[in-house]
Amino acid sequence: MRDGTIEKLEVTGTVVGAFPSSNYEEIQIALRPGDMLVAYTDGITEPEDAYGEMFGEQRLIDALMKHQGAESGEIVARAMEAVLEWTGSPELQDDMTMLITRRTGA
Repeated sequence: MRDGTIEKLEVTGTVVGAFPSSNYEEIQIALRPGDMLVAYTDGITEPEDAYGEMFGEQRLIDALMKHQGAESGEIVARAMEAVLEWTGSPELQDDMTMLITRRTGA
């Protein structure tokens, strides 16, 4: 997330950790002051509501944009809360993992 816009990074390999001999392409990006990098598992975007509609990336983006000024831990909590509200279920079928890092300073 940079200056209120989202830049999606391309996937360069298969599931991390599932296949020990997998090779992954390394890609580098430069984070500018104020940038926020969010990495997440499909357990965030794939949970479904009662009608079978997935939470999806756009709802995740909306949650991130809404809370972007908060501390990273708060953003993670609000995003996971949004997923749980979407599903209407206290338990999910998959893990939900999210990592947020920010570039501060000049």
